[in-house]
Amino acid sequence: MKKRTWALALALAVACTTTGCGSRQHRQLEQLGVISAVGYDRSDRENIIGTVVIPNFTETGKEKIDVLTGKGGSSKELRFALSRMSERKLVSGQIRVVLYGEKMARGGILPYSDTLFRDVEIGSQNYLAVTEGKSVDFFTKRYPDKPSVDIYLYRMLRKEMEQNTIPHTNLHHFLHDVYDHGSDPVLPYLRMGKEDIIVDGVAVFRDDVMVGRLDPDETRYLAYLYGGNALGEVDVTLPEKTRNGQPAHAVVMYMKVKRDVQISKVQGKPKILLHYDIDGAVTEYSGDADLEEPQKVKKLETVIGKNMEDSMRAVALKLQNEFLSDPLGLIEMYRSKGYVSKLSNELGESLYKQAKLDVKVDMHILQTGMIH
Repeated sequence: MKKRTWALALALAVACTTTGCGSRQHRQLEQLGVISAVGYDRSDRENIIGTVVIPNFTETGKEKIDVLTGKGGSSKELRFALSRMSERKLVSGQIRVVLYGEKMARGGILPYSDTLFRDVEIGSQNYLAVTEGKSVDFFTKRYPDKPSVDIYLYRMLRKEMEQNTIPHTNLHHFLHDVYDHGSDPVLPYLRMGKEDIIVDGVAVFRDDVMVGRLDPDETRYLAYLYGGNALGEVDVTLPEKTRNGQPAHAVVMYMKVKRDVQISKVQGKPKILLHYDIDGAVTEYSGDADLEEPQKVKKLETVIGKNMEDSMRAVALKLQNEFLSDPLGLIEMYRSKGYVSKLSNELGESLYKQAKLDVKVDMHILQTGMIH
């Protein structure tokens, strides 16, 4: 009898799971508005505009998205305003992407980033980016033949970071850079194309305030300045001609970048040399030199190395002189050498401004590929 009772209880439990209980859980999920992307824009001096993307499913099972936009003076006010626009309870546990309009970013984004970080429902691995113009426009525009905008943005940013065309960054990295004062953050910079979104370099920050932008080419050289593996390619114009009289080119890929930072103190000021050994493969070459000859390869190494050295130096000096932003964490390295005991924001900026900064590149071609 006990066995029969146990079997009946088990059958009822299974029935509940597959029918009534499952449908109740489905109804509960239907009552939640799970936010997958967020945008912040500056409205006026006192208010911000907040936008949320909420995936939704139609009765036919097709996915569509709801985009809600509200205004408020704080994140709490925004949440309250947005909640009143939806018949569902808004929850933030699935946020993948957070966008900041450029006007907002140039005024500082720490209060809103910090609020996201302190929300226990939100993970710290979501991607942050700055938009040209208002972030709300990126969420409301239609993108034919693309997935929903939240998934589209997430996949695109992840792919660009995996290919090292932009630095790896997320909410955790951003707040770590701002609070630890070791280095300044950079975030992907997005602009709108005709029917798509384009990653157009990076926004450069000093603490949590956007102070400038690097274009896609400069961003690639910033990736090399960090060191490590760089999967992008560099197209170098050579001081020689092709057979039809056009400037010759060489394309270098599969680069492994080894960095050595040499730091000293000269007349009370930092002297910093960034030395790079770069191994790479020439995958395309349109000149006339025979790259089977070691001497010709050596000459090509010198030309490519000088080109990369000049480009990397230009980016490093632009960060220092134009933006006063230190994403490489050079002054923290200077402090760690014992040249200063305590580093305040003001002292760090002063030392960075005075630093004598240079870049040296030694290029090594390990392989030659397609020759035109």
